[in-house]
Amino acid sequence: NSPEKWETELAGIPVTSPENSLISAPDTFCLCVLDPEREAQMRRQLEDIGFNGEIITPASLKIFDARTATMRLIAEQINASGVPGDVAELGVYRGDFAVLLNLAFSERRLHLFDTFDGFDERDIAAERENSYSGAKAGDFGDTAKDGVDKRLFFREKAVFHKGFFPDTFKGCEDLRFAFVSIDADLYAPTAAALPLFWDRLSAGGAIMIHDYNSTQFRGVRRAVDDFCSENRIVPMPVCDMHGSAVLRKPI
Repeated sequence: NSPEKWETELAGIPVTSPENSLISAPDTFCLCVLDPEREAQMRRQLEDIGFNGEIITPASLKIFDARTATMRLIAEQINASGVPGDVAELGVYRGDFAVLLNLAFSERRLHLFDTFDGFDERDIAAERENSYSGAKAGDFGDTAKDGVDKRLFFREKAVFHKGFFPDTFKGCEDLRFAFVSIDADLYAPTAAALPLFWDRLSAGGAIMIHDYNSTQFRGVRRAVDDFCSENRIVPMPVCDMHGSAVLRKPI
């Protein structure tokens, strides 16, 4: 979809326009994106230019999920070591990762922070001003708290914090955390979350940040790098599709 890249090569692979790609009458298109909004847009685009064949995505190929595997290994370590504290996720969306956290930490309270209305306009300003992303207010708004709640296996362990973060952190100041997932996509909530959770993270605990190496949401890395530089922390990269990173609290 970038005309300036058409009829060039990327790592030796020809790059062409969507329309010209139909000349060879392909049987299948692979949409190499993970977020549902971009996938839906690309599907409509292919349909509009007349493609009626098979469309596959990385999710349908069941690619090994390094992020989930890493989380499970850390969870086993935290649980076996008796690291105290609750579990939290900022950026729940439809609950895919929350379900996994709920299973991996089934004996712990799970705090779920999200607007459940998509990106807040107050967080979009920094994205526009710094060209961090093309995010818009309301993106990822196709979700609901009740829908996430119904997916959890240990629903009694879930505590929902619906609304704008960090406002929704009020009342959590005295909590301790063993594991935190930050998947807020944007600079402002990520920057706000890191000190709040890190200061309350138990020794031996971990914070996992999604999109650290993402080219779509570049503000996440800025927020993480700034925080780590100020606190002499080295982020450990994870080789998943969106370049997650893990921060561990020294014992």
